[in-house]
Amino acid sequence: MAIENQGAFEAWGRLKPDTEFAVKALSSALEEPDASPDAVLDAYLFAKRALAQSMQSLLRSQLPPTCAEFHELRARIQDEMHLRFSGHVPERYLKVPYGTKANERLFAVLHQEIGWPVDNARLRTINGDDIHTERRIRELRELGLDITTTTVDGRRHYILDSLELDSTKIRDLVLKTIGKTKALLKEEKNEIIARLP
Repeated sequence: MAIENQGAFEAWGRLKPDTEFAVKALSSALEEPDASPDAVLDAYLFAKRALAQSMQSLLRSQLPPTCAEFHELRARIQDEMHLRFSGHVPERYLKVPYGTKANERLFAVLHQEIGWPVDNARLRTINGDDIHTERRIRELRELGLDITTTTVDGRRHYILDSLELDSTKIRDLVLKTIGKTKALLKEEKNEIIARLP
């Protein structure tokens, strides 16, 4: 793949020597017959952190710094939200959630391989081996994206099947935003929800 993000590629270049050192240290610890379990574990954790950072930069270098398709998708949801609910719900509850960089990066990786399985491990890599990858995928689904799960060679993969949105999810987004606000009493929330078409 071509380099799309020069800054991330340069970061990978800076991290690469430390990563090589960490991997060699782990290899040495594994080859040492008298190495203590603590020494091997410390070498593993050091290598794991170094690899997570450098591989994250390498993968990000394959993606543009900003994913235009992600922002276009969110704009479509925002337009639909306003079209359907403006006048029924105060504007402050008509905001599209899940616009974090973590969401954007996951979407970008899936979008790059649209229609094809993407290994969960690759998706974790884009956000530095983030343990919350599955939650971020669920959030993308809540936006109305058709993301399916499959297993390939015993490993979980995700597939972004298309950019068509499930418009029934938009009402759920509004309901969730109203439900999560601390600015309203329960009765006020119920009153706003009752006005939703």
